Amino acid sequence: MLSTLRSITKTFPLLLIASLLATAVWIMAVTASDPSLEKAYPNPVPVEVIGQGSNMVITTELPAQISLTLRAPSSIWNSLLLEKVPVRAILDLSGLGEGPHTIPIQIQIGIKPVEVRSFNPRSVNLELEPLKTKQFEIRVINQGILAVGYQSNPAHLSESTVIVSGAKSFVERVNEVRAVLKLTDVKMDINQTISLQPVDANGVTVKGVSLSPDKITITQDIFERGGYRNVVIKVVTIGLIADGFRLTNLSVYPPTVTVFSTDPALVDGLPGYVETKPIDLGKKADNFESSIELNLPTGVQVIDDVNVIVKVGISPIQSSLSLTDILVEADGLPVQFKATIMPEKVNLILSGPLSALDSLNIKDIRVLLDLTGLLPGSYTLEPKVFLNIPILKIENISPTTFVITIQ
Repeated sequence: MLSTLRSITKTFPLLLIASLLATAVWIMAVTASDPSLEKAYPNPVPVEVIGQGSNMVITTELPAQISLTLRAPSSIWNSLLLEKVPVRAILDLSGLGEGPHTIPIQIQIGIKPVEVRSFNPRSVNLELEPLKTKQFEIRVINQGILAVGYQSNPAHLSESTVIVSGAKSFVERVNEVRAVLKLTDVKMDINQTISLQPVDANGVTVKGVSLSPDKITITQDIFERGGYRNVVIKVVTIGLIADGFRLTNLSVYPPTVTVFSTDPALVDGLPGYVETKPIDLGKKADNFESSIELNLPTGVQVIDDVNVIVKVGISPIQSSLSLTDILVEADGLPVQFKATIMPEKVNLILSGPLSALDSLNIKDIRVLLDLTGLLPGSYTLEPKVFLNIPILKIENISPTTFVITIQ
């Protein structure tokens, strides 16, 4: 028994050395097949806040994310980069009360082995304040004035009060909550959803607070005052535009005006429109605009300018014309040669302004085959059509090719 123990005692150092060598060889083999890499983690790591008391508010701006350098085997990096495991940066506010605090950032990685080599920032300075709520009456601020001749009933709000909540110092800065209602040139009943604005004593918007509700609906009746009326403008024309042209536009600016009379019955008796003085279209063949005076009834006046701008659009009437048996001519043929063209005539369809088509003369059209440089023989050629009236367009030619025999 003693000899056996002596034998084991003598061989134990050798066994220990062999075990250590085997472990070292295994570590070297693993490291060689899956080497460790140190590099910056490229994916964003947002800063998470946990443990914040429900009655506390952070009043300082926190970093959105951190930069992180890790060391890990290649196989681990693959999982990290594909975000198969969580990488978290945590601010734990558990048990913290009002006042300034410096909180270390805790890094948590859901896989091992990973070594955090560095990260920035390592801590955050923040201020905690108690949460405060306060109720305010909503004040309606009218921006601009209604169109001339209109007045309104009092506005009706879907909610008359609002709860402002946030950090105590922010809420205490709020002097009032406003709903800004735009009235400039309004002529119809108002039904608007408006975002509320918390402002301080100087009228500057207070940020960092929340409102409940943050929007309200305002309705308000708008109606015309006695003696005033909004009417449309009817353009009166005389004369006819030039033959072969058509009227494409007849518009007026402004399209409506507000009229007034000391006798409301005169305004109420209007048919809903006022006419312009006649604008002459006689023989006009192009677009034009003109300043025209309104033809107002006696005792009725317009609030703004008595003149309006009338725009008139005029364009040619487009049509088409079919021509048959137009002679095809040879061009560039030497005098010692003779050419036979088959067929000898062509049919054409032209399009363009009706006035140009009506004035077209057969001499304004030439259909030519260019035979310049051609020797005796038979050829198939396409013609060229020449028009002396550029605004006309060739829509169709038939036939499109001709057989020419040169002798």
